[in-house]
Amino acid sequence: MDEKTTKSVKSAKKQIWDNTTQRYLPFSEIRDNLILMKDWSSRMVLKVNALNFNLKSEEEQDSIIYGYQRFLNSLSYPIQIVVRSLKVDIDWYINKLKNLAVKQSNSLLQEQTYRYIDFLINLVDMAQIMKKDFYIIVPYDSDENRSVKDSWMFWIFRSFWSAITQEETAFSIREKRKKHNDLKKANLERLNQIKTSLEQIWLKSSEVKKDDLIKLFINYYNPKVNTEIKIREDMDNFNVE
Repeated sequence: MDEKTTKSVKSAKKQIWDNTTQRYLPFSEIRDNLILMKDWSSRMVLKVNALNFNLKSEEEQDSIIYGYQRFLNSLSYPIQIVVRSLKVDIDWYINKLKNLAVKQSNSLLQEQTYRYIDFLINLVDMAQIMKKDFYIIVPYDSDENRSVKDSWMFWIFRSFWSAITQEETAFSIREKRKKHNDLKKANLERLNQIKTSLEQIWLKSSEVKKDDLIKLFINYYNPKVNTEIKIREDMDNFNVE
């Protein structure tokens, strides 16, 4: 067997393994910012900006608490609140400061830059700098929230059957595509309702788009592959020169 044939066989085996792994995921696809689940329900995700509660006055804090209580009581369907913590990698920022220090003609400014670099390195070594992201998962099921009401035993049986039956999985995907427009319309209505309610308590939120959803799932199912978040895009907005 030549080298070309060997590579084709290996790639074919790898593709079969990937397809088999996908059977065990709870969702079948992501289309138009909509997560289609294998039980014919859907999910949309809101990313919520953080609010510095301690800087608010006592009256504002009470207003936020009561507003959040009214928001929860107004819901006629379940939601999921996810808090995600990631390590912040500042190596790129430190390397940029080092390059600026080398090019610095003023010896005093150069010394101050190196001291600042040492301070950042010691700070990172002593305390883990974390970034927290807040998400609200908005579900919708056309069959009276069946995906939420199913018992755990029924979910195990359904997952097992989907894993061993390729035809059932393909059938469920075709059914979801037929219902896609209705699911998206109903799910988007709930998402906008939650977004409006959050604005009343000074919480800004935005819908998570398809590309960001894919990145989110990759990091969730592969926590050891990409556990650190790069802050290069944020640092580009700062003028450090």
